[in-house]
Amino acid sequence: MFAIDVTLNLFVLAGIVLVSLLLGWMIRRSQIKSLNKKIVELEKEMLSNHAEILDLQKNKALLERNLEASKIPVIPLNPSKDENADKHSEKSIRK
Repeated sequence: MFAIDVTLNLFVLAGIVLVSLLLGWMIRRSQIKSLNKKIVELEKEMLSNHAEILDLQKNKALLERNLEASKIPVIPLNPSKDENADKHSEKSIRK
């Protein structure tokens, strides 16, 4: 009835398959390179952030050590919680 004769050379079919495999491999390789490049950038950023944090912690420790070593008397601006509790208990006793 309606028969369409399609002739296809096996060498052409093999060539199409080979070209499509090579094209897919090249696209995937470029994607992998791009992702690896992003990973390296993120790793460098994380290392720099961690180094900055460590440097800040070192500076803080040095400042705390200097404050402990200094002989300057420090008067607290806010009364401690114990002093507030004593004042409230004295007021309640007076009433």
